[in-house]
Amino acid sequence: MILRDFRIGWRLLLQHPAYSLVVTGGLAIGFAACFLLFGYVAFCLNYNSTIPDNDRLVLVKQRINIFPRPEWEAIAFLPLRDVALASGMVAQASIAKQIDVPLRVGSELRAVNLQIVDAAFQSMFAVAALEGDLSAALTQVDGLALTVSGARKLFGGDTVLGRTVDVGGAVLQVRALLPDPPANSTQLYEALAGTNSSAWRERETAMTNWTRAGLYLKLKPGASSVALTALLQQASDRSPLTQQMRSVAAGMLNGGKVSDIGLLPLRDAYFDADLAAGHTAEHYGQRSSVYSLAAGGLLILLLATINYVNLATVRTLRRQREIGISKLLGAGAWRLARQFLSEAVLTTVLAAGAGLILAWLLLPVFSDLVNRPLDGIFTWRACAVALAFAVCTDVCAGAYPAWLAHHALPGPALAGRGNTEIIAGLWIRRVLTIAQFSSAMALSAMALAVSWQTYFASHASPGFDPAYLLVLPLPSYARDTPLNAGFVEQLRRLPGIEGVAAISEAVGREGARSTNRLRGKDGHDVSMEAKYVSPEWFEVHRLHAVYGETFDARRDAVDNLQSGRVMVNAAGALALGYATPQEAVGKLVTTDYRIIGIAPEIRFQGVRAPSRAVVYLVRPEPVLSIRTGDSLQASYDNIAPLWRRHFPNDIMEIKTQQAVLAERYADDARLMRILAAASAIAIALAGFGIYVLSAYSVQRRRREIVLRKLHGAGRIDIALLMVREFSMPVAAGALIGLPLAWLAIQRYLAGYAERAPMGVWPLAAAVALALLLALLATARHTLAALRMSPSLALHD
Repeated sequence: MILRDFRIGWRLLLQHPAYSLVVTGGLAIGFAACFLLFGYVAFCLNYNSTIPDNDRLVLVKQRINIFPRPEWEAIAFLPLRDVALASGMVAQASIAKQIDVPLRVGSELRAVNLQIVDAAFQSMFAVAALEGDLSAALTQVDGLALTVSGARKLFGGDTVLGRTVDVGGAVLQVRALLPDPPANSTQLYEALAGTNSSAWRERETAMTNWTRAGLYLKLKPGASSVALTALLQQASDRSPLTQQMRSVAAGMLNGGKVSDIGLLPLRDAYFDADLAAGHTAEHYGQRSSVYSLAAGGLLILLLATINYVNLATVRTLRRQREIGISKLLGAGAWRLARQFLSEAVLTTVLAAGAGLILAWLLLPVFSDLVNRPLDGIFTWRACAVALAFAVCTDVCAGAYPAWLAHHALPGPALAGRGNTEIIAGLWIRRVLTIAQFSSAMALSAMALAVSWQTYFASHASPGFDPAYLLVLPLPSYARDTPLNAGFVEQLRRLPGIEGVAAISEAVGREGARSTNRLRGKDGHDVSMEAKYVSPEWFEVHRLHAVYGETFDARRDAVDNLQSGRVMVNAAGALALGYATPQEAVGKLVTTDYRIIGIAPEIRFQGVRAPSRAVVYLVRPEPVLSIRTGDSLQASYDNIAPLWRRHFPNDIMEIKTQQAVLAERYADDARLMRILAAASAIAIALAGFGIYVLSAYSVQRRRREIVLRKLHGAGRIDIALLMVREFSMPVAAGALIGLPLAWLAIQRYLAGYAERAPMGVWPLAAAVALALLLALLATARHTLAALRMSPSLALHD
């Protein structure tokens, strides 16, 4: 390729602006989508890659089996650190305990991710200070290290070394400034302090009380993770806390362990299936999903490349006279191939550059879609690789038009009879168009199904009307405060507040889980999930007992925990062995508690899981439900002064109950938007593809159309001819794409206990959308066929 070839290609692009816009626009969309998706894939596959020896650095995970829904978590008993160090199999160890206290600078409170870590954390995670002394920050009682983002959050752009920060009454001095940890790291932080920090109030009792937190171990070379796991499991089984839990809940374990311990290399932490199945699943990923997105990126780029091949082929066929003259003037095969490949490279470079700009503009939106901070994917290396990949891709794509030019014969080309391609080439392009439509219909059907199920799930009644309800979590230390005094009592007297109640965890969230054992009808103990509420909870939520009665604030005061009254739902009554829920009313379930009523069904797990057995007990809890007719902002302004008087060192976070319920379907909403964007791109590319195919078909069959007109064919006959020509790709695409979409939809719906009434309408709608697209894309050339003059066509 030489500069002259590129100049010729540039002039051709300028001479046909519509063609150039379609070609570069389609490729730019494909490159942008591929770049973003592959950036996300690289982000996931390189999780914890910056940590040295990330195969030897392991995370201790734990599952507590007496919880209502046992699941693996990336936290473990802190005393296991000392057990691991004493084993001789571990070179270093560090805890990572988050301090859930906002940091105060002056009169301002800021929520900062402050982690308590050992001094070994510095070398284990290769943390180097930009300024100051990190060792001093992690060993001194008043030491603190801030990351760049943490410092900016607290102090703006000012110098931070030597500044002081108040953490729950403990004054710490900033002794080091750190770089932000990579976004694709398991252990994230904005501030670090040592294990002897005065900000960690539980430091004296954390080990003896067997507190849980993040626990990292660096294995010695050759150490057996299996042997270490067994040792830690043994220490966990023998711990006083485990023995206590076993004595209380022995019947719940069925001979199993109170808790399970596992070791997970940081290299594999992001894709750990156990952690991805828990309530923190949004922080983890699945390899199958990541590889599916990679395949989706390649598919979109393939669809865009197919459009380029189709457009370039049509353009090459229209340039047959030019090619014939070039050959008569002595242009050889390599000269023609070089010219067409130069045009392909020029088009590709322009499209790739436009695609990178488009990807940069769409990066914030895409980051929100996948819920990952992807700011770091735009590097010079990534852009250079993308450009090189783009050039290689379209050089391969430009090979077919170059092959057509090479095989064009000068005589027929100059006589106007060389503007057709062989049957094999025509069928190849038809197959490519079918691939576009099958992809577009499959993605469209999946997007419609996910959207409909997400809408159904997010609008399904939780068992009460969430309107006019707000959720306000109190600080954890407020749990033992009687609800009829202090903050809650004054909150009830505020103007606009119609009622206040409390529960152990807001409906729609999965943070707090408790179990309780009740005596069944046959005398055996039955374990069921426990929800602790204030006596007013059912009244505030406008709920009534299905049978019996609900709690009464006069008889079930929270300062009298031995009222002896509980409620169960229908599933709980049946789990206790009663034939009907009504039969359970008035029955003793322990020596101290009697069922006073059957609670209405509340969807604590939404529509994903079937109804579970639940028992309700009265106890002071820190999550408030507030009924008010005011807006969220007005309620915030109304409650904030009272909050500051009672909890001056805590940030008030108040949300509507509808917003809390929507949180559990946030992943589904993101999937819906991803599929919608992918299907929109696929549909647009398929539209470009069939537009090109229709243009070439009309040109290729114009003599046939003219002859039909001369033999009496009417406008309807010609229109039906064109419809049959263009409906074939849609029909073939439906036969290929819809079964795949159906399987994917059924796999997605398998995660729901309740499904939206769906049937096959998403598939039918996808076909209808494809037909409408084909009709719009081919309308212009169909009208051209109907208006074609017989004299002009025969003259050509």
